[in-house]
Amino acid sequence: MCPAPGHGDWKRSFSCGQVAVVFPLLAIDLTNAGMLIPALIIAVLVGAGLGYLAALTGSRGRAAAADRAGEAARRSLAERRYAEAEESYRKLFDSSIDGIYVTTPEGRLLNANPALARMMGYDSAEQLIEGVTDIANAIYLNPSVRTQYQERMARDGMVREFEYQVRQRDGAVLWLSDSATTVRDEANNPVRYEGVVRDITNQRRAEDEVAEGRRRLQEVIDTVPAVINVKDVRMRYVLMNRYMASIFNIEPEDAIGRTTTDIMSRYGAEKTDENDRRVIDQGQELGFYEEEYVDSSGTMRQWLVNKLPLRGSDGEIKQIVTVALDIGERKRNEQEMRKAKDAAEAALQHLRETQNSLIEAEKLAALGRLVAGVAHEVNNPVGISLTVASSLERKASVFAEEVARGNLRRSSLNEFVETSRSAASQLVGNLNRAAELIQSFKQVAADRSYSDQRTFNLADLTDQVVMSLRPGIRKQNLTLNVDCEPGLIMNSYPGPYGQVLTNLFLNSVAHAFPGGAAGEVHIRVRASGGNHVEVLYSDNGCGMTPDIRRRAFDPFFTTRRDEGGTGLGLHIVYSIVTNRLGGQIHLESEPDKGTRVQMILPRNAPNEFAAS
Repeated sequence: MCPAPGHGDWKRSFSCGQVAVVFPLLAIDLTNAGMLIPALIIAVLVGAGLGYLAALTGSRGRAAAADRAGEAARRSLAERRYAEAEESYRKLFDSSIDGIYVTTPEGRLLNANPALARMMGYDSAEQLIEGVTDIANAIYLNPSVRTQYQERMARDGMVREFEYQVRQRDGAVLWLSDSATTVRDEANNPVRYEGVVRDITNQRRAEDEVAEGRRRLQEVIDTVPAVINVKDVRMRYVLMNRYMASIFNIEPEDAIGRTTTDIMSRYGAEKTDENDRRVIDQGQELGFYEEEYVDSSGTMRQWLVNKLPLRGSDGEIKQIVTVALDIGERKRNEQEMRKAKDAAEAALQHLRETQNSLIEAEKLAALGRLVAGVAHEVNNPVGISLTVASSLERKASVFAEEVARGNLRRSSLNEFVETSRSAASQLVGNLNRAAELIQSFKQVAADRSYSDQRTFNLADLTDQVVMSLRPGIRKQNLTLNVDCEPGLIMNSYPGPYGQVLTNLFLNSVAHAFPGGAAGEVHIRVRASGGNHVEVLYSDNGCGMTPDIRRRAFDPFFTTRRDEGGTGLGLHIVYSIVTNRLGGQIHLESEPDKGTRVQMILPRNAPNEFAAS
């Protein structure tokens, strides 16, 4: 491989055997192509054959002529092969798509191929060589890079893929990759640099775009208040956002190439990569799950994590992406909420117990008022009976004295008999009245005290309850009207039913007729279908405002708290009707138009209420 002629006298000083020194890569190609070594071998063989022929003739003259002819043949063949090799090298030199150059160590351009000329913006190699006298300042964008190039050449005798920027003829900037060799003389002094350059501008632009994209991606993920990282299949980080780096107390760029174990071992903690390996084994994302580990400050952190694979163009998993949200605050809030919930449930339980105690107290108070009313009512017939008995006792004493004296007259006997008959009649009537009251009270009291389910006649039970209420009716100047359909048999709870009527009546007495005003109370009981009864309780009192009506059944709501009201009367009514009796209740009331309470009760109370 000899240099192409016409490019300078320096090229003609090289022999064909020196091509391998000048352009070693090209020389190897040409030698392998059979252009240099075969030519020399043929010349030697021709000369040897001619000499052998001369020896056979035994003629010294002819042998000398044969030697001259052989030498001429060898020279001719060598020159022809030399010319062919030179032509092949020239074609290869000129047609290469990479730039080829020869320079002095000082920076003067000695030779260049057309590709390098085009690369630098010149029309021909000659124009490039003539136009560039100082490579460092005319070609290199940064002259100091030329100094680095020279230092490497002096130290190593070559450079491989040395990248730098150059300025084209029109000022445009290119990136080149340079591979060159130092050529030395017999005294081992460098005489020139020979090299090949490749335009990598597009490659560097692509790399710069990738780097810029990576930088922007890093900026974006650094703004996200969540853990974001990417690992390769060896569990080494290739990307980590600043949020996660702060947890490990490390800079994001310092984490690249390291494993979680490497990073966490710095502060004596550890974390397994098991879930990352699961992504690789399963070939799919794991879905969100919770995990916890210790950060660089020694604090246990809780996370909601998801991991998913990133695949290459061949479909194989190349990387694992992890996204994790800090749920420590949520966990603490959940713990606080659980504590608050437990406290609220305890308070609610205490409130229910207190409410039940107050309800029982209210029931006992109602029963006490009932006892007081019944006692007053029983007192009348018992008092009359006591007066009649006392009078009869005196009459009997007088009658006995007359008998003892023996002066008993018929008129006295008839008078005593008549008096005794009248007294006996009065005693029987009043004592029967007292017995009825006591029996009614006994039944009502028993029903109030025990809530066992039993079968009863609703009309009879209603009359018994009303009888116990009548003492209070006379005191309050009220009229109580009862209209109950006969034959309504129920299997329910008589005590709670009586409690409902009593509380409704006492509520009317306390609130519907202020100032002792006269009024009427009506109780009507009717069948409602085959399985229910309807109980309508109404009064013509002052009624309720919409706000009071809306809150009437609320526990502890009362408009007479300053007068000792507990606010549990109507709440007990609502609770008994809807829970114990298994029915429905509806309240209607308007100011100055009275109050109407409708109750729909099942004839057979549901079993679940029997156990309550």
